[in-house]
Amino acid sequence: MTMHRFSRRSALGLGAAAGSAALLAGCSTSTSGSGGSGGGGINLWIWPEGFADDVVDDITEGFPDAGFRQVVQGGDFKQKLQTTLQSGSGLPHITGIKGEDIAHFASVAEYFVDLNTLGAEDHKAQYADWKWDQATTLEGQQLGIPIDIGPTALFYRFDVFEKNGLPSDPVELAEAIREWEQLFEMGKQLQAADANTYLIRNLSGVFDIAWRQSGQAFIDEEGVFIGADSHVKNAWDLAITAHDAGINAALESNTPDLAAAVAAGRLPADFGASWHLADLIVDAPDTSGMWHVCEHPGDAANLGGSFLAIPAHVEDQEQAFEIILALLDAKNLAREYAHSGNFPANLEAMESDEVQGEVEFLGGQVAGEVFSHAADYVRPLYEDAVDGTINAPFYAELALVEASGKDPSAAWDAAVAEAERLAEQNGITVG
Repeated sequence: MTMHRFSRRSALGLGAAAGSAALLAGCSTSTSGSGGSGGGGINLWIWPEGFADDVVDDITEGFPDAGFRQVVQGGDFKQKLQTTLQSGSGLPHITGIKGEDIAHFASVAEYFVDLNTLGAEDHKAQYADWKWDQATTLEGQQLGIPIDIGPTALFYRFDVFEKNGLPSDPVELAEAIREWEQLFEMGKQLQAADANTYLIRNLSGVFDIAWRQSGQAFIDEEGVFIGADSHVKNAWDLAITAHDAGINAALESNTPDLAAAVAAGRLPADFGASWHLADLIVDAPDTSGMWHVCEHPGDAANLGGSFLAIPAHVEDQEQAFEIILALLDAKNLAREYAHSGNFPANLEAMESDEVQGEVEFLGGQVAGEVFSHAADYVRPLYEDAVDGTINAPFYAELALVEASGKDPSAAWDAAVAEAERLAEQNGITVG
């Protein structure tokens, strides 16, 4: 049977004391359509969900002569944008860029306006600096203004933790798991109490956060492969430690099996950014009020977050930039958090009543406090346009360790060898 899954974002509405029914009703009905920069007016390309209706309405009213339209593009947004940029026709005046795609578009920066030429530098202090820098090319061009960020934390079932004698208060738990090994020991305690309860979703989840915590990825700024260096090997070893401890559920993300485990309390903890709350709401609606969120071991990493940019050669660039600033001001990004769960990149919005409101699904906890604090500790991370291609073998080999018991040492060697092959194939220097 195929399980229908709501979007992790469209399921959310994180207002103060929001109930799960209201959360699931909070889907976007933003203006949709098709077309490019023609049609008379400033248009914005964005993926499904888009900006909330009230935000779009305010922009329309605030810029009555702009003819502003939000155009929701379904399908492969990156590919559609790339094809349109290359063709040079039908361009939007403003486009979203997902965080996982910003490195790719930075490699073709000539297709975008350097927003510093429109005064972007004057607004940098309003946003998380590391997120701003993610959209800055090595040559100093500013590709986009950040919409949201994804600092990570640990979501957990405080009732399950309390039942098994583990710290259940968010502050106390965070203090007790500053090191990864401390979290793994708690996983062993849960296993001893119930052999069907696991603390780790899968090995990739540990690996994905751990290498990001180092502040380095798989390719450095000079175009050299560093995927076999100590920061990646240390992250790999952490994941293998979780595997050897027997606390790994080995569940693939976004599957019915994962949802069932979360709903049944067999996976009472998971890493994620603020938008992960929507996954929990969809997977386990009957557990509302039983969850908390706290800092996970080590510093927060960043998962997700997006930008608004202006394609080169479109008209009305100055007005398009003014609209970007209006869309991404503190008031609107606070509303976007309430609307979609996107944690704002705007520093003032982080402190707003909307972001700092209680969340019923999390037992009335003010989750915004945790994510605001986590955002302070995210390390800047350079990611090359082909990083995703180069790091894929590591995730594939970890999956083989989980699924078939492949020897971790052999899996590491295979991952490095394949990553080096892919690096050379993509013009990356391998030492």
